[in-house]
Amino acid sequence: MLNPLYTIVAILVVALSTGCAQHYPEVEPDFEQNWQSQTYQSQAYLIPTAGEAFARRVSLVRSAQQHIDITYFSWDKDTSGLLLLEELRLAADRGVKVRLTLDDLLLFNEKWLAGLNQHPNIAIKVFNPFHSRKLGWIGRAVDFASHQRQRDNRLHEKYFNIDGQWLILGGRNIGDAYFGFSQKANFFDMDTLFKGDIIRPFARNYDTLWHSEHLQDISSLIAHDHQQPLEEFEQAIKKHTNKAVIAHIDEQVEQLSTIDFIDVKATPVFDSLAKLNDNKPYFRTRAEHTIDQYLNKAKSALISTPYMVPSQGEFTVVDKLVANQAQVTLLTNSSASNDSGFIPAYYEQHRITLLNKGVDIFEYKANASNDDHFYHADTYYHNKTLILDSQLSYIGSSNFDPRSDFLNIEFGVFVDSKQFAQQVEHYLLRQQTVYWHVSLDEQGKPQWQSADEIHHDNPDYGKWHEIPNWLFRKMHGEFEL
Repeated sequence: MLNPLYTIVAILVVALSTGCAQHYPEVEPDFEQNWQSQTYQSQAYLIPTAGEAFARRVSLVRSAQQHIDITYFSWDKDTSGLLLLEELRLAADRGVKVRLTLDDLLLFNEKWLAGLNQHPNIAIKVFNPFHSRKLGWIGRAVDFASHQRQRDNRLHEKYFNIDGQWLILGGRNIGDAYFGFSQKANFFDMDTLFKGDIIRPFARNYDTLWHSEHLQDISSLIAHDHQQPLEEFEQAIKKHTNKAVIAHIDEQVEQLSTIDFIDVKATPVFDSLAKLNDNKPYFRTRAEHTIDQYLNKAKSALISTPYMVPSQGEFTVVDKLVANQAQVTLLTNSSASNDSGFIPAYYEQHRITLLNKGVDIFEYKANASNDDHFYHADTYYHNKTLILDSQLSYIGSSNFDPRSDFLNIEFGVFVDSKQFAQQVEHYLLRQQTVYWHVSLDEQGKPQWQSADEIHHDNPDYGKWHEIPNWLFRKMHGEFEL
C-alpha cells in the first residue's frame, strides 16, 4: 500500500505539473484596445479586522429584504461556512431570494450543501464542474489530466451583494481560515464594503455569469435525500462548528458600529467568459488600459500579492514603473509562508531579479501572527492590491499572476481616493513585525531583516520546503508559466 504522503505528492505532481505545462496563447498588440471603462460615484468602507469582515456579512444577511447574490471560489464546511449558510437559510425562510455560485475545484460530494438547494428560495450553481465527485483528489487528478484544457479555468471572484444596496469585495473566501477562526492556519486578507452606483455593473456581471452555460445546478451533480434535504446540513452544523467561535461572532455582530463611509470614484473591471475558450488575459489587459495614465506618471507604487510570479517571464508593470523612476514596494509571502507548495519554486528564481530592479521587498513571515485573529495560528499572506501615489487603489479577486491573467475568471475595482488609499496602506503595514525586509547585502545576495534580526539564508525555509522546487526542476528544467 502506498504511503499517504507519496499518494498526495503523486496527485499534486500529476494535477499541478500538467496545469503549469499549458502553453498560453499569443496576445495581439491591439488586444482589447476598444474596451472602455466607466467610473461611478460611490462610497467605500475598508473593513478593519478579520472578525468584523465576517460579522458584517452576518449582519447584512439578517437585514436582507429581497435578494442575496453570492460568488466564491471556496466555501468550507466549518464554523464560519456553516453559520453563514444557516443565516442564508433563515433569510430564505422569510422570503429572501438567495443565489449562490461556487467554483467546483474544492467542491466534492457535498450533500450538506446540495440539500439547501431544495429550499424554494435558494438556488446553488457550480462553475465548470468536474466529472468525478466521490473519489476525492485522486478522481480530480485523473479528471484534470484527461480534460486539462477545460478544467484549468476556475471561477476566482469573491462577491457578496445584499439587495443591490450593499456589496463586499476583496480577497476572502468563506471559511474559518479567512476570518482568523482556524486553529491550524489563517490568511491575512482584506475586504471592502461598497454602496452606491458601483453595485449596478457588478450585478449585471453576476447575471451574465448566472445565466451562462458554464454553471450547473448543484442538484444535478450531487445526489441527496429529497425527503429530508436539510438533514446532512443540520448534522454538519452539530459536528463541525466551534461554540467558542460562534460566541465570539455573536459578540462581534452585537458590537458593530455605524459605518464611516468614504466618498470615492470607483472604476470596475471585469473578465470575459470568452477566456474559457481562448485563455486570453481579458481582465489583466482591461485593468492595465484602465490605469495606464496613472502608471505612466506614478512616482510610487505598492504592489501586494500572495503570488509574485512573472507573466511569460516578465514583470511588465514593475518594469514600466521602474522605467519611469517610480519607487516600487512589494508585499508578498516569504517562501516559507506561502500556502502554495509550488509557487516558491518560481519566486525563488526572481527575488534577486526584483531586488536588482530596485524593488523594495517585504516578505510575510512564516510565523507571523495577526493581532485581529481569534486564534493565533500560522498565517499566510493573501492580500491583493495595487496602490499608486497613495491615491489609486485596487480591490478585487485577481492576484495579477499568470493563473489570474490567463485561466481564472476575475474582477476588481479601482478606487480613486487619497483617504481610502491611505487606509489600505495602513491596513497592510501597521504590523511591521509580520514582515521580513529583504534587500541585497554587500555581495549582492539577499538578506532578510526584522528589527535587529538579520538572516543571510532564507528564514524558516529548509530542505523539506525545497522538495517542490526539485520536482519542478526535474519536470520542467526551467520555471515558466
